[in-house]
Amino acid sequence: MKKLLVFFIFLLLLFFLTSCQQQKPENQINAAVEKYLYVWNGGILDSLDAITSENFQLRINPTFEAKTGRNKLKESISRTRSIFPDFTVKEKEMIMLGDTALAITWDINGTYRNPQDSSNYGRKTEASGFSVIFYNKGIITGEWIGYSDLTWYKNLGYELTLPKRK
Repeated sequence: MKKLLVFFIFLLLLFFLTSCQQQKPENQINAAVEKYLYVWNGGILDSLDAITSENFQLRINPTFEAKTGRNKLKESISRTRSIFPDFTVKEKEMIMLGDTALAITWDINGTYRNPQDSSNYGRKTEASGFSVIFYNKGIITGEWIGYSDLTWYKNLGYELTLPKRK
């Protein structure tokens, strides 16, 4: 009976010791993701250097073709911000998917300011979507972005036209 009591006390002690450990990696990635979203929302592009890997991989619908390299990420953000200067990402929910990935649901919106397209200039658009963000040791290594581009473009005045049947 005494051995059983000692065993249960040992298990209880082990439980408390392991549950009280700091969750440092999760805190690190949360801080990195917060800074990452800040950059998408108009922050300084060079601040990505401290929170993303040099071989960052970005995939966005509709093709999900890999854009590899931190500079490709900066170009993508820069291009988005040049056409939608007030572009914002508003995080709705973040879910940790393990030690190397997390998912975020969000809403995006912006006002179309492409000077080469006067027909839709000044239109506001918005869409909901999600990102799967990959990371390693507190550094963001990639992002897969999915959203309703149909909704995004319909808000800009585009229409989906089906081909005529023969």
